[in-house]
Amino acid sequence: MSLISMGDLAQSLGLRTRNAEVKAQFTRLTEEMVSGVTSDPAARVRGDFRPLGAIERSLTMLDAYDLATSETKSTAEVMQAALGVLSDTAKDIGSTLINGSSGQHENMIAAAGQEADEQFRQVVAALNTRFAGRSLFAGDATDAPALASADTILSSIGSAISGLTSVTDIETAIDNWFNSPGGFDTVAYQGSTTAVGTVRLNETETIRLDVTAMDPAIRDVLKSLATGALLADPALLSGNPVLRSLLAESAGEGLLTADSALTDVRALLGVRQEKIESIETENSANRKTLLLARDGVIGLDPYETATQMEAVESQIDALYTVTARLARLSFTNYMS
Repeated sequence: MSLISMGDLAQSLGLRTRNAEVKAQFTRLTEEMVSGVTSDPAARVRGDFRPLGAIERSLTMLDAYDLATSETKSTAEVMQAALGVLSDTAKDIGSTLINGSSGQHENMIAAAGQEADEQFRQVVAALNTRFAGRSLFAGDATDAPALASADTILSSIGSAISGLTSVTDIETAIDNWFNSPGGFDTVAYQGSTTAVGTVRLNETETIRLDVTAMDPAIRDVLKSLATGALLADPALLSGNPVLRSLLAESAGEGLLTADSALTDVRALLGVRQEKIESIETENSANRKTLLLARDGVIGLDPYETATQMEAVESQIDALYTVTARLARLSFTNYMS
């Protein structure tokens, strides 16, 4: 009977090869434990990738929808906050102008007018808010500000009422400036009359955040606030505190009335925000369903994977033990 022996070099090479194989197997199992899916999906689907491909495409589409939903949700929140500035201003300055008009004190009217002027500038800034690089209240002209500067608007209105000496004439001129061609829609509004496009949030739902600075409720807030701001100029109806008081009172009442209409605009935007929330929840549920379906195709049992890892660890330990013992062998030890 002949014996076939293996040389030291061959033994060493064989151990290294087996060690590399076992380590690669352990690495694969570790990755599968972390990911929860097989590293060889082709074997699991037996070459038929159609079901898996459909699931992956749906998940990719959901990624895009999630991004659109998140951005649209944030956009709506920023718009709601901007409209909140208008609403708060309308209530506060409306009351200030009405209170300032009582007693027909010139200083109180001028102070109320000055506050209205300051708040008018803040309202214009709020309506020129940009988010994610886009103007929010300019319609489809997302690269343009919704409104011209406050100075430009007030200067143009001031020219329209120049020389007028009655409250009725001033209010009529301001109404015409805001509601007739050549005034607000030409000088003040810098956006587009075309509404911003719809945004698709999933396969069946779209939404449009199409509130612009041209909205009648917003325009009415601007009109009454601008009227109050003009009272900061003592030259307007100069020397007639009674008429200045009447104009301040009218502007204040106009702001409170406009705020009521603005509440409807905010409520409609709020309904759309609720719809976005609902779609976001629906998309999340769809994602969970798709992930479960994908796990059914290429998912792994974590207990089974852990068991395989323990078995491979035992093999690694055994290989290290054998390698260490072989490393300690020498001719002296062999002859002793």
